[in-house]
Amino acid sequence: MADFSIITPVLNQVSHIERCILSVIEQDCDVQYIIVDGGSTDGTIDIIRKYENRISYWKSEPDSGQSDAINKGLSIATGRFFNWLNADDRLNPNALKTVLKVASEETQVVIGKCEHIDAQGNQIAIGSAQIWDSVEATLGNYSMGQPSVFYRTSVVKEFKGLNPNLHYCMDMDLWFRFLTYYNQDEVAITNQVLSKFLVHQDSKSVGFKEEMNAEKYGIYRALFSQFKLPERLTLFIANFPMPKVDPKEYMAILNQDILVANFCWHLLLDAYEKQEIELAQSLLELVMKGNRLSKTEKLKWKARLASAKLLGR
Repeated sequence: MADFSIITPVLNQVSHIERCILSVIEQDCDVQYIIVDGGSTDGTIDIIRKYENRISYWKSEPDSGQSDAINKGLSIATGRFFNWLNADDRLNPNALKTVLKVASEETQVVIGKCEHIDAQGNQIAIGSAQIWDSVEATLGNYSMGQPSVFYRTSVVKEFKGLNPNLHYCMDMDLWFRFLTYYNQDEVAITNQVLSKFLVHQDSKSVGFKEEMNAEKYGIYRALFSQFKLPERLTLFIANFPMPKVDPKEYMAILNQDILVANFCWHLLLDAYEKQEIELAQSLLELVMKGNRLSKTEKLKWKARLASAKLLGR
């Protein structure tokens, strides 16, 4: 059994695919590397063929999107750990050896840092999926650095792979399914930067921000469907259609107040920045029901919003 199964879904990425391939095949680990091409016509296939003697498996045929392509690769994946690496991203040297060092026999997921870079290789930011003090807080404060999140392959197969109906937030959906089913006790974390995520105009995170945002909050709508929500949150979440996900896959014994408080904290910050003070006050009421803020912080926020409302008059 290989240590890793790494899948690259690709379609017409001739400018990026070679760096991605090299970053995988130069890892000092036993890697089953699978490339699933959606029928490229721009020279991507020529680059894949250039390295095919070091690629475990590749195919080129039409698919129904990124999730479908990854699932095709997952169907033949046999490595202990699984991840996908988009053609415009790449692994850092020794990233996979770091994952193996961090993982124990009980580890189901390994999380590392992910460096966001521009086309010149300049660092924009460093992010990652984050584990908070409870599953509810982790769900409510969702963050992701997908190229640096490695799952046990058996876990992903148990979940039947990625949701093929999702085109932007399939990593979020997989993460939420994992957290609500397994909890977060078997997640290992390293502060090492394991991958680079290229930010460019043709990437989904840049060119399709609105669509990604809608799918993200649609997933939250599915998660929240197990609760009777406060009116303020119901009004907000109703703005986003629920994607084709099964809300039952997010069912778990969750503390609603803590989950809602952590989720609404980010809405509160946004409302305050926009000087929507009445909205911010209603959101603060929801935040205060959980443990997102200390007693001192709650008092400071109440005073801050009261002052802002007074000055607004």
